[in-house]
Amino acid sequence: MGGWASLSQPSLRYNVAMLRRGQSKRWQVFALGALIGLVVFGFLYGFEIVSPTYTDWIWHGETHDTAQHQLGWEFYRAESSGGMIKRLAPPTGLSMIFMDVIPLVALMVKPLAGVLPANFQYFGLWGLGCYILMGGIGALLVDTIWRRTRLAKSTKLPWRWLAIGAGASLFVLSPIVLARSFYHPALAGQWIILLGILLVVEASGFKSAGHLTAIWMVVLTGAILIHPYFLPMMGALMILSAAHLIDRQGWNGRYRWRVLVIMTIVPAAVAVGIFYLVGGFSLGTGAEVYDLADKGFNLLSFANPLGYSVLPAFPNRSTSGETMMWLGLGVWLMLLLAAWLWRGNYRVAWLRLRRYWRRHRWMCRVGLTVSILLLVFAVGVRIDAGPVTLVQYSVPKPIYEPWSAFRASAREAWVFYHTTILLAGYFFASGLTKWREHHHGRSAGVIVAMIILIVVGVQAVDILASPRAIAKRRDFRRITGTSAQFTPLNLGSIYHGQKQLIAIDKSFRGDQSGTYIIGQTALRYGMSLNAGFFARLPDRMRCEQAGWRAKLTAGQLTAHQLESVVLFTRDDQMVKTLPHWVKHRRLGRWTFLYV
Repeated sequence: MGGWASLSQPSLRYNVAMLRRGQSKRWQVFALGALIGLVVFGFLYGFEIVSPTYTDWIWHGETHDTAQHQLGWEFYRAESSGGMIKRLAPPTGLSMIFMDVIPLVALMVKPLAGVLPANFQYFGLWGLGCYILMGGIGALLVDTIWRRTRLAKSTKLPWRWLAIGAGASLFVLSPIVLARSFYHPALAGQWIILLGILLVVEASGFKSAGHLTAIWMVVLTGAILIHPYFLPMMGALMILSAAHLIDRQGWNGRYRWRVLVIMTIVPAAVAVGIFYLVGGFSLGTGAEVYDLADKGFNLLSFANPLGYSVLPAFPNRSTSGETMMWLGLGVWLMLLLAAWLWRGNYRVAWLRLRRYWRRHRWMCRVGLTVSILLLVFAVGVRIDAGPVTLVQYSVPKPIYEPWSAFRASAREAWVFYHTTILLAGYFFASGLTKWREHHHGRSAGVIVAMIILIVVGVQAVDILASPRAIAKRRDFRRITGTSAQFTPLNLGSIYHGQKQLIAIDKSFRGDQSGTYIIGQTALRYGMSLNAGFFARLPDRMRCEQAGWRAKLTAGQLTAHQLESVVLFTRDDQMVKTLPHWVKHRRLGRWTFLYV
C-alpha cells in the first residue's frame, strides 16, 4: 500500500512524465499570461496608481473601501508590532484583518515603515500584481489542461501558445476581477483560487503526500492573510487535491481516510494559528450577526451581467452586488459552441463519465460532497433564481451565527465560477479536436484559430466596453488635488492631551470621506478612535457608543469623566440638550464635545 512519502504506481509515473513534458518552458507560459494581465490592467487603470506615493486616486468614490484600507494601513504602520491596531476600537484594539489592509502585504511592508514616505500606499501595486498573477497562473492552468487534450497532441507548437493566450485572457477578463479592483482590493486576489485549482489538477504530480501538504500550508496561510473569505474556498480545493493524490497513489480502506485527514487538518491548523496570531479571533463572541438572505449566490448569477456587459441586466431578487458573477459573452459563446461541437456525442460523454466514476468512486464521492457543502454555504438561507425566490429556510442559531460571519456568502461560489470557465475551455477544445479530425488541411486549422480568437475578442469587447468598465477607465485617469479634501481637522483648543476620540452615534454611515478625515485627525493628535468603516465591529464597541450617549443625555456624566476624551456627533438635536458645562464646537460635519 505504500507509506506517507511513497510514489511507486506506474500510472502515477506516467502522469508525472506527461506533466514534465515541456516543463522547461513553463516560465514562458507564465510570462505570456502575466503580459496579458499587465496589458489589461494598463488599459483599465493606467500605471500611475502603482506609484507608492500617489494616493489621490484612493479618495474618490469608485474605490469605496480602499480609503478604509489605506486608513487601516496608516494606523497599523504606527503600531510597534503584532497584528492588532491598538488605537482602533479600544481598549482591546482591532485586528488589521478587519481593516482589510491585506495582511500578507502589510506584514512584509511593516518593517520598512520607518523609512517609507508619509503618503505611502501599496494598493495600486497589489492590484497590478493581482492582474499579473491572474494571467500567469491562469496560463499555467490552461497549459496543464491543454496538454491533456488530443488537439494538443495533433497540432504544432504555435497552437499551444494560442490556446494558452486565449485561456489566460478569459481569466484576466473575468468580470469579478474587474468588479473587485479597487472596490474590495483584497478580494481582487482571485489568482489564489486559480492556484488552488492548479494544485487540484496537478496533485498527482507531487512526489509525496507530505510535499503536497507542505505546499498547502503555505497556500492556505497566504489565502487567509489575503482575506478570510478565501479560506472556505481554498479549504475545499485542498480536500479535492488531497483526494486526487490519494486516489492516484492507490491507497485503500481506512488508510486513505487517515491520510486525507492529516493532509487537510495540518495545513488548516497552521492557517488558523496564523489567523489567531494576527488577531483574527479578537472579536470574541460579541461580533455582529448578519442577514444571510440577501447576499447569497443566485442560481442565475452566471447569466446576469448587472452592468458588466454590453448586454442589459435582468431583474435580480437580491439588492446586493455580491451576486454579480457574469461569465462574459465570450465564455457563454464558448459554452454554446462546445455544446454544438459535442452534439450527437452526449451518450459517449455520459458513458465516459460513468466509467470514470466507477474507476475513481472514492475520489468522486469526496469531491461531490465537498462541492455540495460549499454550494450550500454560498447560497445562504434563501435560494433565488433571478428575481424569484424558490426556497427560504431557517437554521439553528449555533449554526447561523458563525455562518453569518461570512455575511456575503455568495463569494464562496467563486470557485465554481473559475472552474466553469476552465471546464468550458476544456470541452470547447475537445469539441474542436473532434471537428478537426473530420476536417483536414490548412483551412481547417485557420478556422479553428479564428474561432478561438473570436471567442476572446467577444469576451474582451463585452467586458471592456461594459458600462462599469468604461466608468472605471474614466475614473482612474489621473486624479489630482483629491487628497486636499481629506486633510485632518485642526482641533485647536479642543485638544489638551486627551487620549480618545469617541463617536457617540453612527457618524460615518454612508460617509467614506468622513471616516478618513476623522481617522487622520486621530492619527495627527495621537488619539485612539472607536468608530469607522471597520469590516467587523464587536458588540462591545456599539454598546460603548450607546453608553456614552445615554449617560450624556441623561446628565449622568461628570466633567472628570470627559477630561480624557473628546466626543463627536452629527446629531444636532442632541447637542441642544447638553448640560451647560459641556463645551461644544462645530468642525466640518461634526460637533465635538469636550471640557
